Amino acid sequence: MEKKQAPLEIEDIEKRFGLVIKSHRIGSMDIRVAEVERVDEMVRETYPDAVTAHGDSPSWMVTWPSAFGLAEYILHNQPLRGKYILELGCGTAATGVALARAGAFVVCTDYDPLARALARYNARLNGCSSLALCHCDWYRPHLQGSYDLVVGSEITYFKKSFSPLLSVLKRLTAPDGKIILSDQYRPQMELFLKLCAAERFSCRQLKQMVYLPDGHHPVCITVIERIP
Repeated sequence: MEKKQAPLEIEDIEKRFGLVIKSHRIGSMDIRVAEVERVDEMVRETYPDAVTAHGDSPSWMVTWPSAFGLAEYILHNQPLRGKYILELGCGTAATGVALARAGAFVVCTDYDPLARALARYNARLNGCSSLALCHCDWYRPHLQGSYDLVVGSEITYFKKSFSPLLSVLKRLTAPDGKIILSDQYRPQMELFLKLCAAERFSCRQLKQMVYLPDGHHPVCITVIERIP
């Protein structure tokens, strides 16, 4: 039997592929987020076929503009102190870190143990003692709970995952809770919203502009709620 390789720790990732720490300001809050510096090199060495075990792309190594856009929208539009929030496909956990620093109890989840290692590092970097990390595989979900808010950025790009993702959202969102997702206007979202409507969810979308050192980025925010 082939010996299973131990997952890399954050120290291994930093030594082999480098880490770079970036800052992003939301209101009076400065978020510090570590990202993998040599992404292409890490993908070649760690993901030989350039895909994860489920066939989608390993995109957790950097913070996408939609993660910051999601954090900005929620911080400015949702009550957070004392709320229980679940982040799916957290990647660097930039969104979860921001919400935890605003007073929410946050559980960040990702299928990939390397992503969770980076997310844990970023939680420590920002002093987020109320942020927990957990494995969550949408195809074989084991996570339990009922959350006031379930969030995710750039998690609706791989059509194969839409049905299992929706099942997870239905099960883990409180009856009066909300789901808030973000993406950079990916066309695949149209199909996901049709699946949501068939399950009696209402969906509304709005535009959030994110300003980063490399320019401004339009981000689509999607708010999903159960129809009474």
